[in-house]
Amino acid sequence: MTNPGRPALVPFVLSALAGFAVCLAITIATGRKEAWDSSLYFVAGIPVMCALVLPIAWAWPTGAWRWAAGMALGQSIALLMGGGSLSLWPLSLIAMTVLSLPQAALAVAAGRCRQKLDRSAAG
Repeated sequence: MTNPGRPALVPFVLSALAGFAVCLAITIATGRKEAWDSSLYFVAGIPVMCALVLPIAWAWPTGAWRWAAGMALGQSIALLMGGGSLSLWPLSLIAMTVLSLPQAALAVAAGRCRQKLDRSAAG
């Protein structure tokens, strides 16, 4: 299902901004160099990002796993801005992708649910 008038760039940017904001907020609030150095990232950050990806995946259900990838990119940029080493940025992207698996699972589930609902409403 595609969303006419809603290009895929919009949800990707929204999810990247959400990941960036959550990661940067945790970094600033805890004073840590990297958000994942704080337990707050795991206790609050990941659940908040899960809550933020749901409406994005609902509005743009096709390929909803991409919105979790956008969050991973946004988090990696926040880590880089927080003083992380540019030479470690590829590793940061990999780590953020793994840590974004809960968001990906929820995004895919929400996208499939929306697509199923749309199909049943159409038929």
